[in-house]
Amino acid sequence: SLKNFIQTMGCCCSSARDEDSPKTGVPPATTRRTYGSGTGQTLGGGGVNSNSGVTASDAAAMAAMERANKATGSGASERDRKLLERRQKDDLIGKINAHYAQVGKDPPIGLGASTIDQLKKHLDYIKNDAAKTSKINAAAASMGMNL
Repeated sequence: SLKNFIQTMGCCCSSARDEDSPKTGVPPATTRRTYGSGTGQTLGGGGVNSNSGVTASDAAAMAAMERANKATGSGASERDRKLLERRQKDDLIGKINAHYAQVGKDPPIGLGASTIDQLKKHLDYIKNDAAKTSKINAAAASMGMNL
């Protein structure tokens, strides 16, 4: 019979220990695994000794300042300096292009070949020019003139 066959061959889900337990689908308490009861590391521990007088957030802030100083200060490599310069240049070019797109004009050719100082001067110039133009247009509109 089927019952004898299963007892003889066994079942992949049962063991000798399970035969006497009720068939509820839950293993007996002696075979249940408990998770989280080990002695692992806790989050936020970060390796900072509580006896050192430095909190984890202070240690993280100091590490971030050291990385920033290394990237831009005397400890910076030539590659880091070039990357920073390129980021600044891209940011300025983006602001200049956004301004020209807002006023409906084409940006000057050769912005990418300009230095950071030249780009800063040009950005200041177009911002001041835009401020002057808006003041003139506002004054003309108040007098009933259309420029």
